[in-house]
Amino acid sequence: MLVRVLSSSYLGIEPFLVEVEVDVTNGLPIFNIVGLGDATISESRDRIRSGIKNMGYLLEPRRIVVNLTPANIRKRGSHFDLPIAIGIMVGMKFISDYSGVLKDYLLMGELSLTGEVRRADGIISGVLLAKSKGFKGVIIPEENLEEASIIKDIEIIPVKNLRDVVKFIEEGVIRSKRITNSTNLSENLLDMWDVKGQIRAKRALEIVAAGGHNIIMIGAPGSGKSMLAKRLTTILPSMSEKEIIETTKIYSIAGELSERVPIITNRPFRDPHHTSTASSIIGGGRTPKPGEISLANNGVLFLDEFTEFDRIVIESLREPLEEKRISITRSLGKMEFPAKIIFIAACNPCFCGMGFDEELCTCTPYDLRRYSKKLSGPIIDRIDLYVEIYRLNDTEILDEERGDSSKLIKERVIKAREIQNLRFLGNKLNRDMDNSEVEKFCSLDSECENIIRTAIRTLNLSMRTYHKILKVARTIADLDNAINIDKNHLLEAINFRKN
Repeated sequence: MLVRVLSSSYLGIEPFLVEVEVDVTNGLPIFNIVGLGDATISESRDRIRSGIKNMGYLLEPRRIVVNLTPANIRKRGSHFDLPIAIGIMVGMKFISDYSGVLKDYLLMGELSLTGEVRRADGIISGVLLAKSKGFKGVIIPEENLEEASIIKDIEIIPVKNLRDVVKFIEEGVIRSKRITNSTNLSENLLDMWDVKGQIRAKRALEIVAAGGHNIIMIGAPGSGKSMLAKRLTTILPSMSEKEIIETTKIYSIAGELSERVPIITNRPFRDPHHTSTASSIIGGGRTPKPGEISLANNGVLFLDEFTEFDRIVIESLREPLEEKRISITRSLGKMEFPAKIIFIAACNPCFCGMGFDEELCTCTPYDLRRYSKKLSGPIIDRIDLYVEIYRLNDTEILDEERGDSSKLIKERVIKAREIQNLRFLGNKLNRDMDNSEVEKFCSLDSECENIIRTAIRTLNLSMRTYHKILKVARTIADLDNAINIDKNHLLEAINFRKN
């Protein structure tokens, strides 16, 4: 008997429909799974056999062949356990009156040896696919319910075990459930007010948050670089529903969701160690998975001790920082991962870390030249703001005045972003302007033209850097609620470039 059950898989982060064909016939008792499944799918045979048996069903020796269509695209994931098991149970006539459900619902879920349906990765991608294809609903593990519930206008059927699935297929007695108003359990207790001094660095981070720009902070150990970077998310606007779905989808595929954090509602902050490989940062593998830069999508990627990262890792950031996406080509095809991030790099000025203080610095001129070569021109060219951070003196350390709190800064950032939403109809930030938009929205008067002309000659600016200065100046003007860029906005933007 041939049975067709519908499920899904994904290539990169894009889901596609998978038809699970199960053929149960008399003959030599074998259990084969074909259709380019990964090792997890191949190993599902024993889980499925034991799961069905331990649910009280008598598995008679049969010839079972499972085909995952389309057969020319590799599939991965444990969520195929459930559709394969249901196909076998229908083929062995353990389930009757099944045609409507198998035609209208996508099935996803991992099986335990007891027949329990467990959490699986990538569920939200399947729910999005089912909605886009016009299916009635999805049957998923109860542990994935909160993740799936952020997708509206589709029926969600959470199940605990195979008996629940059988009951729904035959009787429709399990009512769909949906969890609302879910939030991350993690609570952000950081605040910009915690950071003493560093007024210029705080101003730079406010500009970064308002326009989505990239920044590098260079300073001595203990000057507050990491402390400042970790507080950037506290001044960023809350994520929109679209951003929550997009980010949660990436985390689901990467296996980063859990019962404790089933949905990503706070902006991501990723800070991988400097020993991380290029594939872990950019993404990749035989079957490419999202890397740290995609896990930071709609949030912040912070690379502390930037100069200690492998040169291959640093140079591999060139295209993602410019294009806001990552393209990875494998024999399976070309996959794209989003990389709409705010990038923060932090490093010391030299090997000993005291490069801003000639009396304390122990580096030779050769050491300084060798250290400076760790950051190539193309990478510096792609960073919008360059900030030097100095250690606080005794007065600043003991001073009780700390500047604005994250709440006040965030209010200014939100107002600046509202201006950008009106300007670009809500689909981009100042950092994302193309050349024509820079000319349209960053026009300069004659005084500003003379200033930027001098800066181009003095700082030897490239065309890319020139545009970045104008984009930063536009963000500064938005923070001032100014219609046009004036000389103060432009001078401040130029002041944040490396001299």
